[in-house]
Amino acid sequence: MAGASLPGSACGRVLIVNETGDPKRRQRVVSAAQQYLGKWGHVANGVVAVTSHWSDGSRHVPVGVKPYRPASRLPKGRKDPAFHTKPALAWQLIAEARAAGIPFRLVVADSIYGENAELENKLFAAQIPSIMGLRPSPDSAHGTWQQVDDPRHLPAFTPAEAAERLPLEAWARTVRFDSHGKEVVRSMTELELGTSYGPAKSVRLVTATRDPRHLKPESTWYLATSLPLAEVSAEQVYEIYRLRDGIEHYDKPVKHELGWTDYQMRPERAIVRHWQLALLAYSVSLLVGALPARVVPVVVVPEPDSPAAAAETPAHVSAVRKIRTSNGHGRAHRVDCDLAAGTSVVATVGSAAALGRRWSTAAPPPELAALLAHVARSRPLEVPT
Repeated sequence: MAGASLPGSACGRVLIVNETGDPKRRQRVVSAAQQYLGKWGHVANGVVAVTSHWSDGSRHVPVGVKPYRPASRLPKGRKDPAFHTKPALAWQLIAEARAAGIPFRLVVADSIYGENAELENKLFAAQIPSIMGLRPSPDSAHGTWQQVDDPRHLPAFTPAEAAERLPLEAWARTVRFDSHGKEVVRSMTELELGTSYGPAKSVRLVTATRDPRHLKPESTWYLATSLPLAEVSAEQVYEIYRLRDGIEHYDKPVKHELGWTDYQMRPERAIVRHWQLALLAYSVSLLVGALPARVVPVVVVPEPDSPAAAAETPAHVSAVRKIRTSNGHGRAHRVDCDLAAGTSVVATVGSAAALGRRWSTAAPPPELAALLAHVARSRPLEVPT
């Protein structure tokens, strides 16, 4: 899959690791439990999955998914053999992507993975560079030990403390534009923290903020990277990390149109298959180009007491959700073409086909047609060869 390289860097393609959580009302689903859901920003009952995504700066493609099993749902808790932390699941996805020959130069992830020593060690042993987020809070796990010679003048122990002590002259102001053409101003700098982090050390600590005078946690990013300064500048490190923003453009169509959460199965294997089909449908939509804007046609339906009401009402209106608005004479029913209405394998595959028909009426490639026909019969994704 060809694409433009990342701006101003030699890093090329990257593998992004992320987690996604969705609320569930009950705990009948095997992986549902009280846990943190990023979608809501707090703890709630729901299901969480760890996903991997490939990006080259111009395209964003889902690669894999692993279900997260909460310790509270396992017989032996965190000591159960089936329990794996999110960083452990992330490493499984990274190893699988590498074994499959997916080309990526480095791994990008947020602080959930960036503050896990085991994952860091595995990446270092595999010689895979990374850009990982760190928490700005004082209780960050990436605080570092320091020798205190004078208790009256303590050194910085966390990235946030190191950034607060920098003079304003140490920050470099940068201006860029987002995908909507809006100007984005950031100030960036390289931090030194003890013997662990620094521009000349094996791990650099890059900080980007909206306002260097007030380093608010919600608008300040601390990034640890193993990429050398001679290869990638601080600004480029932040640009590469921002590729994670593309996950939002993936989440919206996958969850709102392709029915990521619209499953009625309880076994974990069936849920994972449903997720894989949603990823497949999204990938099919990328074969031609970017996802098109969602089309919401309006159908004017006569009043029910009108003689021609039964004859003029489209047959499919009664099968979809309607949003009713008053116009004085009749009722305009906005037909919501929500692909997430399907809750079965057949419906999800039909969603993929519907997305494909938005660009072309030609038949899909034979291999893809055979795969769609295979899973449409509720057969496993492992197609026999």
